[in-house]
Amino acid sequence: MHHRGAAAALGAVTLTLALVCAGVASAHEPQSNNGVTVTLHVDPDDAPVAGQPATVLFEEVRVGKGTTFTWRTCACTLTVAGGAGTTLSKGPASRVNRFTFPEPVAYQLTLAGRVKRGTAWKAFKVAWALRAEPAS
Repeated sequence: MHHRGAAAALGAVTLTLALVCAGVASAHEPQSNNGVTVTLHVDPDDAPVAGQPATVLFEEVRVGKGTTFTWRTCACTLTVAGGAGTTLSKGPASRVNRFTFPEPVAYQLTLAGRVKRGTAWKAFKVAWALRAEPAS
């Protein structure tokens, strides 16, 4: 049992360091990868309340000239990872998504998908750090 607790604590520290050091943006900060720039908004006010449904909205997806992005063809997935680095949710993403952050801790939201550049598909992956607020 002692080793599991230490492993969970180490996982939480590892995720926190990854969020700080890996170029993960905060909500409303555009994040770019492989020629794709995405802006995220989480309602309410980029400060979701733990235990209450939140709306995860991809406000804008910009691509370079000669590149095509559509939600219908991107094969996009949204992954929500918790404080210990555990995946809490992973599934198909759309422009508007619903998620309930279970605890008032830090989370990482990752959008991965593809765009068509000319005749070839190119993958992209962008991530944001977000903290759920405690319920009042």
